[in-house]
Amino acid sequence: MQANKVEEMRQWHQVAIVWARWFLGVLIVLLPVAYAGNLYRILGASLYDAQILVMVLACALASGFVLLAEQSRHRAACLASIACAVVTLGVGSYIALHYPAISMEAPFMPGWLIALSGVVFTALLLNLPRSAGMGILAVVALFLAYGLFGHLVPGALQSRPTSLSELVVYLAIDANGMLGTALKVAVIVVVPYMLFGQLLARCGAADFFNDIALAGMGRFRGGPAKVAITASGLFGSISGSAVGNVVGTGVVTIPMMKRAGFPASYAGAVEAVASTGGQLVPPVMGAAAFIMADLIGIDYAEVMLAALPSALLYYLAIFINVDLQAAKQGISSVEPAQIPSGWRSLREGWHFLLPFVVLFYTLFALNMRPEEAAILSVVTLLVVSLMFGYRGKRIGVRDIVSVVASAGNAAASLVIVCAAAGLIIGVLNLSGLAFNLTLHIINASGGNVVILALITALISVILGMGMPTVGVYILLATLVAPALVESGIPVIAAHLFVFYFGLLSMVTPPVALAAFAAANIAEARAWPTSASAMRLAWPAYVVPFLFLFAPSLILEGSPLGVLWALGSAILGIYMVTAGIVGYMGRSRGAAFRGALILGGVLALIPAGMFPIAIYSDIAGLIVFIVCWFVAKTSKSKKSVLS
Repeated sequence: MQANKVEEMRQWHQVAIVWARWFLGVLIVLLPVAYAGNLYRILGASLYDAQILVMVLACALASGFVLLAEQSRHRAACLASIACAVVTLGVGSYIALHYPAISMEAPFMPGWLIALSGVVFTALLLNLPRSAGMGILAVVALFLAYGLFGHLVPGALQSRPTSLSELVVYLAIDANGMLGTALKVAVIVVVPYMLFGQLLARCGAADFFNDIALAGMGRFRGGPAKVAITASGLFGSISGSAVGNVVGTGVVTIPMMKRAGFPASYAGAVEAVASTGGQLVPPVMGAAAFIMADLIGIDYAEVMLAALPSALLYYLAIFINVDLQAAKQGISSVEPAQIPSGWRSLREGWHFLLPFVVLFYTLFALNMRPEEAAILSVVTLLVVSLMFGYRGKRIGVRDIVSVVASAGNAAASLVIVCAAAGLIIGVLNLSGLAFNLTLHIINASGGNVVILALITALISVILGMGMPTVGVYILLATLVAPALVESGIPVIAAHLFVFYFGLLSMVTPPVALAAFAAANIAEARAWPTSASAMRLAWPAYVVPFLFLFAPSLILEGSPLGVLWALGSAILGIYMVTAGIVGYMGRSRGAAFRGALILGGVLALIPAGMFPIAIYSDIAGLIVFIVCWFVAKTSKSKKSVLS
């Protein structure tokens, strides 16, 4: 009898925890959507940005504690986690309701405010390991230590003395701390886009995109890998998570590539690189694009357009590599029975394109704020999904509620990461480290912009290891990008540069999260998969240097200059990739491959990089013509002999 009561109590706790996570998830989505949609103004209310930010942050932190309670095996740990969730939510709600008065009291640091700030501050630190991993917690701890003890550091990096109470109140309450730009963009802008992505996945859009990819690419040689690239690029452009994209699409695409004959490590590498590239593709770009636009003070549409050419070059390089590998290894297309009809898929799922039409029209033609455009796109998607289904399935009202909750639970980690990034930015502002670090990076380069770019790229990859996309970019934009800007590099080029190299940590050893996740699915060794991913993604290590010194690759300059830069970059990427793979018409030897790589490097040098750089493009083109003629001639001779 006693055992039955214990079991009933346990079940009741589980049900309560599930409902608590559901409720908090819904709040995390509905609060930003209502705020972005100006519902509070319609109701005649007046709100500070910080009020909505601290409320959503409190919900995210409480959700983290509730999840910890759900995973706890011991009753005491479960109750402690629930108590933390209740206290955090209560304190966050109090700060949100009374923020105008609290902000006036903050400079005087009363004891009660120190206590409230300490609760939110501690809750954030306790949630970081589960939400973002130990890597970002270690980085945050390092910066907090500098904030407290930086005045003891000798030399130019010495900061002013700061007490613990001053640091905690500043970071928890001030708009330059955890309630700053990073959290504001995540809550107000990114959360509506995450809802958009979750709705697309639930209403069948992921199946639609996969079918379109199969219909478009399945009939070509190496079709399974090309399907994986297309599907991962399409899904990654809305999912905003490299690892999540690998897990979401890789379970289908990686086995398909292995069955076609691709080695396991190569199949995992294709999925990892394609999924990572989704962070570079509009409209979401891993949510970092919205933060980038806010930080450098330009329209989101400008960021999107500037990133588009390099994203196209990135995916083109993967396609070329896969095509040449398939030709070299004799890997054919997908079996015809597995390829759906493209027209039928388009006829049944055309309505999934309407939300994207609304999104781009409102962003570019109407110049709406990104969050408003996202909300209109969500409404459009809801209407068409309720009216039309896909493959006989149609989303229901209960499904929509479930999607809202799941989007909120997914957004909780992002909110926590951005709040943690706010801690780092707050310490940098309070201590003056950002300015000092910029000067030291510039001094280390000796004033040479090329060396500065190399140092910046290395720092970006190292700092990005093990961190989520948004956290990577915010950290790099604060610490590293200013050094490039101070050296005369255009602002948007500098920020895209550090964003690219921070993102490349996803496939660069030793902490290549996307490559390791793909290796696990492919049942391959992690390091060979990561090495294959680096070979696949080689243009991403080169192209950022090109647009750093030749802005035509980020659509700055005359149309003719932009077209020439893109054309020569495409030619260079093809030649270097063919040289790496060792195939042009047939397998090639070392001398032929060396010539291809040399010609490709010459073609990759932008015409505007220095006065006579256009001749390097011409030289690269000449090398290509010679190699193509040799390949064509040798192929003809082989045909005659056979």
